[in-house]
Amino acid sequence: MHDPELDQLIRQTHPDPKFPAAFQREVWERIALAERDSWPARWGNWIQTVSRHFARPAPAFALFILMTVIGSGLGVLGASDESERVALNAYVASIHPVEATLAGARE
Repeated sequence: MHDPELDQLIRQTHPDPKFPAAFQREVWERIALAERDSWPARWGNWIQTVSRHFARPAPAFALFILMTVIGSGLGVLGASDESERVALNAYVASIHPVEATLAGARE
């Protein structure tokens, strides 16, 4: 449906606005500035900085050692004598048929 009279009427009632020559460039500059100062952009920059720092051998090795020590410490703290005894009984019950029936009777 193409009506030249309707097109002309629409052009007359909705004239094209006149923008300054640098309008589009200024809009894109404002968008870029807002994106650069946004929280995700700042977070990404921080992550890149930290990653770049730990990508070097000495800090990477130190981080590896630190995480290994922390993980081992948490593993030791998380393992209790009771859970070790339960795990040992479960293992013995799984390989010894008589113990399996006795373990069932004890529970």
